[in-house]
Order: sequence, then C-alpha cells, then structure tokens
Amino acid sequence: MSTLGNLFVMLGLIGTVWGTIRLVRQRKHPLTKRFNLIILIGGIVLMFVGSPMVDTKPSTASSAQTTTKKLTAKQKSLLKSEKTRGKVLLAAKAKKSSELKALKKEQTKLEDQLDARASSSRAVEESASSAASESASREASASKVAASSAQAASSSQAAAAAAAAKQQAEEAKKSAAQQQQQQQQAATTQQQAPTNQGDMNTGDQGTIVGNSRSKIYHVPGQAGYRMNSANAVYFNTEAEAQAAGYRKALR
Repeated sequence: MSTLGNLFVMLGLIGTVWGTIRLVRQRKHPLTKRFNLIILIGGIVLMFVGSPMVDTKPSTASSAQTTTKKLTAKQKSLLKSEKTRGKVLLAAKAKKSSELKALKKEQTKLEDQLDARASSSRAVEESASSAASESASREASASKVAASSAQAASSSQAAAAAAAAKQQAEEAKKSAAQQQQQQQQAATTQQQAPTNQGDMNTGDQGTIVGNSRSKIYHVPGQAGYRMNSANAVYFNTEAEAQAAGYRKALR
C-alpha cells in the first residue's frame, strides 16, 4: 500500500511538472495545449490520490505490525495454555485409560471368580445330588436287605415250624404206630395166651366163632380158648368173617 502511494505521488509530480512546462512552451497549439492540460490534471489527481496513501501508510503498517505482534503474543499465550491444557487432558486421558484398563482387569478377574464359584457351586450340587442318589440307593439296598432278611427269617421260621410240625407228625405217627403195634402185640399175646376166662371154649363149638371184642375168629381144628358167650359171633365161612372185619386166629 505504501509503495503504491509513493508511485502515485511520483507519477503525479512528474505529470504536473511536465504538463506545466509543456503548457508554457506550447501555448499556441490548441491540441497540444489540451493534451498538456490533461497530463497536468492527471498528475495533480495522482498526487492527491497518492498523498493520503503515503501519509497513512506508516501508521497503518506500524499499527498492523503492533496488532500482529500483540495477536501473536496472545496467540502464543493461548497456544501455550492450550498446550498445557492438552498435556493435562492427555495426562487425564492416560490416567482414565489406565483406570479403565485396571477396571477391565478387575471386571475380568471378578468374572473369572464368579465363573469359578459357579463351577464350584455346580460341582457341589452335583456332588450333593450324587451323594443323595447314593444314599437313596443305599437306603433302597438296606430296605431290600431288611426285606430279604425278614423274608429269610420268615421263611426260616416257617421252615422251622414246618420241620417241627413234620417232626411232631412223624413222632405222632411213630407213637400211633407204636401204640398200634403194642395193641397188636397185646392182641396177639392175648390170642396166643390161653385164657380161662369166659363161659365157653371156641374149640368145642365145631363152627367158626368170632370174638366181637378182639375182632378175631376161630375155626374148628385150631386150639380153642375160652371167651364170653355174649361176645361170640358165628360165621358159616371164613370169607363171611373177613367181610365182617374179622381176622383169623394165629393158632
């Protein structure tokens, strides 16, 4: 801006001087006079136009430079404060990042602990369930064993009772057989031994005579024995006596 003002002033000065000189020297030529007048007026105009530029240029430049310097210092101060603030923010960001990383690590650690506790809890539950199942199985086995023992005891008692009943039956049978044998022996002895009791002799009857008490019949030819005539039963044949339930005397 200062250079342009100086150029305008210089050109105006030159044009003014040159136009004045030419007007003085060439006053008789109208066209030349008019051209010289234009040059003179243009020079004056250029001088007037360039003069303000030359006058205001230094102050404006110095003010602009001062403002630029002031702005630069302010900007430097702002830049410095912004840098400081940026460093503080970066430090805070780094701190927050480290805290966030620490929190993430703590969260991961807590999640791992929770997973471990959940796994341990599941293992305990499975162990408790297995123990309960095993206990139930043992109880069922114990119940089965108790039932088997009770059944075995019942079976043993039943077998013992059956054996005792069988033994008693055998003993009763033996006793009955012994009694029957004794009765038979007594009857045989009674038959074989002659008796003198009774009011008749079977050998004198000449027919088949049965004793209603002993269920024994006597045929002629056998040794006779005495018996009560009230007990005598007479048969025509041995078959008839046997059909009535009598047996033949042994002698």
